[in-house]
Amino acid sequence: MDKTKLIVILGAVGVLLIFLSSLGGNGKSKKESSQSTGAPSAPVSQEAYVSQTQKNLTDILQKVQGVGRVEVMVTLERSSESQYLYEEKKSVDAMAGQGGKSRESTERSYLLVEDQNGKKQAVVQSTLEPVIKGVLIVCDGGGDPTVEGRVLEAVTTLLDVPSNRVYIAKKGG
Repeated sequence: MDKTKLIVILGAVGVLLIFLSSLGGNGKSKKESSQSTGAPSAPVSQEAYVSQTQKNLTDILQKVQGVGRVEVMVTLERSSESQYLYEEKKSVDAMAGQGGKSRESTERSYLLVEDQNGKKQAVVQSTLEPVIKGVLIVCDGGGDPTVEGRVLEAVTTLLDVPSNRVYIAKKGG
């Protein structure tokens, strides 16, 4: 009877989590809210993230006074990662024959739900955004300390990266 109650409770919790996640509300990330369809957003590939970030930086930095022509390169420390909802069971086996020592084991099982096509998928608890490793900016105004300061402040603010991960160089002819 205990296992049946546990399964019913876990099922109810799963249904409640699915219901709560479908409410949407203000908990949407920028990526999700920019999409016009009601379909769940697929994880963005590392290449697409880097390409879009470079394009956005290039577009905005060209508008900064004194920058001129600009090229941007972004490298990632890690790509986005999904954290899945799971249940962890710990058990301790007493081994009386070996001086009273015990052995502990942990079993992790992921919460699975069926999608619209009947395919089972793990429930995503959270998604970690990619972490930027470094940014290289090559621009016409790269030799001017005032321009470099503007570019550095813009990049560190937009990408939330420390200034020691940003390098600005003058564009060669």
